Amino acid sequence: MSNGGADYDLIVVGGGLAGSSLAIALAGRGIRTLILEQQEEFRDRIRGEVLMPWGSLEAKGLGIYDLLLKDCAIETAYFSTFTNGSPPAIRDLRATTPAATCCMTFPHSEMQAVLLKQAEALGAEVRRGHLASGVTSGEVPRVHIGDDIRGLSARLVVLADGRDSRLRSLLGFEVRHDECQLFTAGMIMEGDINYSEFLADEARTPANTVNLFYDPKGGRMVIAMRIAPKRNRVYLVYHKDVLPKRLSGRHSVEEMIRQLQEVGAPSHWFDGARQAGPFASFDGSHRWVGSPYRDGVVLIGDAAAATDPAWGRGLSRTLRDVRLLRDRLLESSDWRLAAEAYASDHDDFYGRMRRLEEMQTTLLFERGDAADRRRDHAFALFARDSSRIPDALGLGPEAPSDDHARARYFGEI
Repeated sequence: MSNGGADYDLIVVGGGLAGSSLAIALAGRGIRTLILEQQEEFRDRIRGEVLMPWGSLEAKGLGIYDLLLKDCAIETAYFSTFTNGSPPAIRDLRATTPAATCCMTFPHSEMQAVLLKQAEALGAEVRRGHLASGVTSGEVPRVHIGDDIRGLSARLVVLADGRDSRLRSLLGFEVRHDECQLFTAGMIMEGDINYSEFLADEARTPANTVNLFYDPKGGRMVIAMRIAPKRNRVYLVYHKDVLPKRLSGRHSVEEMIRQLQEVGAPSHWFDGARQAGPFASFDGSHRWVGSPYRDGVVLIGDAAAATDPAWGRGLSRTLRDVRLLRDRLLESSDWRLAAEAYASDHDDFYGRMRRLEEMQTTLLFERGDAADRRRDHAFALFARDSSRIPDALGLGPEAPSDDHARARYFGEI
């Protein structure tokens, strides 16, 4: 494929899930790709570590699912939900999702390393420890490294450098955001424990489950899973008005564990276990760029839009971006038109996800007597007709979120 005299066809800023997956998905197509990754080694950070079933489907379509499963990931075939005062609901994901897919969990930094190594093995040029200091957009966009004024040229520059992308700001992309409603605190617990164990009577050994505990009155939710042998990730999701201050740092670990147990996490999970790595909480507001393409520069993953981490869809959403961009680039030799089409695709599915998550946040976490009555009414209807609940777990953005779906979900019709 001719790159029109440019140094590369694609320059991708960011070698994480988005950037590496895109390079892998385009491998073997004659597309000369450069990945710039600022970090010499990926560090353990509080990042997403689960693919939802619809995200697993995207991973399979991009050719990375089996690779991750072989090198660093765990398949989680069930999803168990424990709501105060109700029997547990255990969902067999392979039996109940459209493509018979399940969740996948992994340590985030190990996943990044596996994918970047594969991208390089398939022909992408990878430069680590190089800071992309600027981007010049235009007919032939350029990426500047350090104090290099001339920069490297490409047919298309892809920013895959996360939700706090500095280059996105320098290029003048407007970032919109909703008001924060939820906070998510996350930490790793290490020891001879398994947070993906079955806690209900009908255990399905040796399969794994994601365990979710929900406290409607308390405005709290716990999500727990095993991400590696003797290593577990646990999140506390809570309404912004529930706790007097955000949980963060080692001095808050004891309070975090107390909150987790109050919501329903079993006490034996914490006997002899130790907290490892960073511990912090995050603002759950949606942040997004409308039409994430301009003058030769396209945004994918969290650089394009970030949904509320409470719902665990960030990695799946990123892979949807990668697949949409890959498909558009492969179907047209005019990459500007292809990138514009991708931006439209992205805005459509992200808008649906944002509506869906707003519905869930409002019904499940809003505070006050009126919210409690609305919740009780809706839950009573769910018990008689579960089709009122959009299947976000299995369908992702294809789950209904229009006005009719919303009215059914809230029990208004």
